[in-house]
Amino acid sequence: MTGRASYWIPIMVMLFSLSAPVNAQQQDVTFFVIGKHANFDQLPDGALEPVDFSFFSEIFFTANGDAENAFMNMPTGERIRFRDQRLLEGPEKDNLLLISGAKRFSSYAELLSWYPDGVYEIEFDTPSGSVSDVELEFPVNGLPNAPKIFLYQDGKPVCGVVDPDKALEVRWSRFTQGGADENGILDDLIFAILEDETGQRVSHSGRPFEGKPYLTYVDTSHKIEAAAMQDAKEYTLNVEHAVLTDTSKFDSVPAMTTYAVTTRLKFRTGTVSGADCSGESREENTDMGLTTDAQVVMFYYKDLTDADHFYGNILGFKKTLDDDWVKFYKTSANATVGLVAESDGAWHQAQEKNAVMLSIVTSEVDAWYEMLRQKEGVSFLKEIGDGGPIRSFLIEDPGGYTVEFFEWLESGNQ
Repeated sequence: MTGRASYWIPIMVMLFSLSAPVNAQQQDVTFFVIGKHANFDQLPDGALEPVDFSFFSEIFFTANGDAENAFMNMPTGERIRFRDQRLLEGPEKDNLLLISGAKRFSSYAELLSWYPDGVYEIEFDTPSGSVSDVELEFPVNGLPNAPKIFLYQDGKPVCGVVDPDKALEVRWSRFTQGGADENGILDDLIFAILEDETGQRVSHSGRPFEGKPYLTYVDTSHKIEAAAMQDAKEYTLNVEHAVLTDTSKFDSVPAMTTYAVTTRLKFRTGTVSGADCSGESREENTDMGLTTDAQVVMFYYKDLTDADHFYGNILGFKKTLDDDWVKFYKTSANATVGLVAESDGAWHQAQEKNAVMLSIVTSEVDAWYEMLRQKEGVSFLKEIGDGGPIRSFLIEDPGGYTVEFFEWLESGNQ
């Protein structure tokens, strides 16, 4: 698709094949989606390198469906017409209507400047009726973390070269920002797709609503059968984590917004040399041979109401534990902040002055700053700026704890 990376297309094309009895527009349209997407390359040393960021909206047809007069109205007031991909020739020809975004962006902050979070409207006409008054919202969530990919054969890590005569087990870093859909339409998704040298898909982890298995946020691995690969060929493995937001149905047709990130890993098939891949394939941080799974920092408060609102609604972190006396919020893939109400049984009591800082590392520090500047009730302790090896800003949470957002200015300092 013109205007955004091709990784998303194989993932979303024909995503839904609904088997339920059709009603009205469902005779013509299977689903529609508005998305913000990022592509990353996984380098040979395991590092993840951002490629680009993009915006899109798609209306998918049934086999004999049709639609016209399709428009999207942006929060900025701009009105954009969908393009009929069925009229094109070549690889971009497809059974859908498309808005591909004005350009690919080099940063998420730049993407937001063109396509801000907020409410988007979609309207179109079909032979079975018109769809209008559709509002889909991008909450201020941001993109999930880019997944890191790990390859295994016979239970052992492999890197660079894969034996084409053996099944390939694909694992990825945990999709900690994924979760179940509170509306019961569709949980957050994971896709694992293998492409050959020509870009053809030779293995797919599955799509929902097709009566076959597919991957959601709870899955941690996927097996690619040896029959999908040939010897002495180069392959590209795409693993995507997709957070689905504002899931809705309009006349029984599913619709949603999504924040999605795809990581691409290239490998070739051939004779495996037996090289040690443990350094780049190890899935947990290690020290002295022992492993740790995650980190949780605990903050103590006299009352959790304001702190719960701050981390959940203002910062927009995902809540993973919710009890009367303790609440957990994910701040990154393996890091959590815990909010604890002081009590006789609590290990610590809330203090009037807290000499503790929660530092959050992000490559989108400017986007965080701009987003929080628009929020009411955020107390800034330090404006954004460069200092030493980092670019950062500081805010204060309701309990007096300092929250720092920063990014490294030099990769070697990470």
